[in-house]
Amino acid sequence: MEKTLERLFARNTKLRRLLILLILVVLGIIDLATGYEYSFSVFYLLPISIAAWYDQYKTTVITILLSAITWLIADSNAGHPYSNSIIPFWNALVRLGFFSIVAFLLINVRKNWQEMKNLAMKDQLTSLDNSRAFDIEYRILRKLNFRKQTCFAVGIIDLDGFKAVNDTHGHHRGDEVLLQFSQVLKKACRSSDIIARLGGDEFAIILLDIDETQAHHCDQRIRALFQESGLKQKYGVDFSMGLAILAELPENLEDATKIADQLMYQSKSLGKSQTTVQSFMNTEPAF
Repeated sequence: MEKTLERLFARNTKLRRLLILLILVVLGIIDLATGYEYSFSVFYLLPISIAAWYDQYKTTVITILLSAITWLIADSNAGHPYSNSIIPFWNALVRLGFFSIVAFLLINVRKNWQEMKNLAMKDQLTSLDNSRAFDIEYRILRKLNFRKQTCFAVGIIDLDGFKAVNDTHGHHRGDEVLLQFSQVLKKACRSSDIIARLGGDEFAIILLDIDETQAHHCDQRIRALFQESGLKQKYGVDFSMGLAILAELPENLEDATKIADQLMYQSKSLGKSQTTVQSFMNTEPAF
């Protein structure tokens, strides 16, 4: 349900705003047609809620004003007898306040919900995706793979010498290494690529629409930026990586990372501080 609403309201701004306007027009017509004996104020919260939850603050304010004005026009033309001509304007002002309070509460609930969602989906130290978010992203990419037949590179990265940093310099220095290394990955990878910290000193990446040559280029970028970071010179750390290029993503993330993990351990067995890239475009990987 949430995903359906997200697709309907969040991704298409023009459609969302057109829908808000259409709902207001329909509500105004129904409100006018049913007369003043039936109260329709609560139904105006529908377009206001859509604006407050999915759109910008400015759009929400405009929707609130249009809702109050629509109600006032419908009420004024419904033949409602008032003892004083100022009463309908007062009632419209009260509704304006009511609409504003509901919108304000929804905006704050949305903000808090988004913050909680980020806390649940982000690694608190590096702000990278955590393992839960990485699994969700993988499932989305797998669907994309079926539709577009896009090739991916799944990578597992493990820091070499990280334990010695914690033992020698303390955990606060270890955290500094993890944070700086995460920034190296962010700079080296494209915005469309997926980067995650799986826990400890283990990271994972998914590179989109990539072949073996491009995978090697990505590795070179990461290593060049890593060299510039000074982490190796200052703390004596390096990293080993395994990159598996897949024409078809396995059903489970665990199977995909297992392939990359095996390649990463192959890098370690060859002397660490290197990357093993293997393409499975024409062969079936063994899980």
